[in-house]
Amino acid sequence: MDEDVSVFSPGSIAALLLRSVPPARVSRRELAPGETVFRQGDAAAAVFVIEKGRIRLVRTLQDGMFVTLHVGEAGQSFAEASLSAANYHCDAIAEERSVVLRLPKRDLLATLAADPAASLALTGALAGQVRDLRSMLEVRNIRSASGRLLAWLHLNASGNPPVVSLRRSWTMIADELGLTREAVYRALASLEREGRIARSDHAIKLLAPPELDVPANRRCRRMARRRKL
Repeated sequence: MDEDVSVFSPGSIAALLLRSVPPARVSRRELAPGETVFRQGDAAAAVFVIEKGRIRLVRTLQDGMFVTLHVGEAGQSFAEASLSAANYHCDAIAEERSVVLRLPKRDLLATLAADPAASLALTGALAGQVRDLRSMLEVRNIRSASGRLLAWLHLNASGNPPVVSLRRSWTMIADELGLTREAVYRALASLEREGRIARSDHAIKLLAPPELDVPANRRCRRMARRRKL
């Protein structure tokens, strides 16, 4: 297929991966909500890029419990770990109608082995992804629901004043944060009462008047700055 790499952010993992595979070797797959891209334990034969929609990565634990590892959105890639693994370590499930691009693992490995510059660029992009994941782990280690939510908002905000555009439901965000939907709603109400956020239908504006610039707020901003480095 003839995929236009320009639709993906320059320097993103998705764009770097697409440049590393001959267009004829890239295939497109449309997914209905709830349909799986692959299952945990399947042979790891490809890496994927999300052209449209959202893909949830879910791991089944030994006790039967499920853990959401990541929710990928359009323009992002997933299953990069398959480049060095024999099997997928989770399920990949479409949250909504989605389109993914399949990049064969064999082609990617051949390009990376033959092109040191491409390999180095991908390594740098993956290092940035690891940095983001570490930030998210730090968020989930915050004990209070309001503190955890505030940290997540700072990590995902942009602009001045900082605003978070909401492209997913609060149920999905609660799952990502390791909280119940009810706990997130209570945290939102608490943060709004304290004057730390202003809510609208599809966005959250972050507010930080001097009297509310407490250590928790400063910690959130430090995490956001580290993520953007």
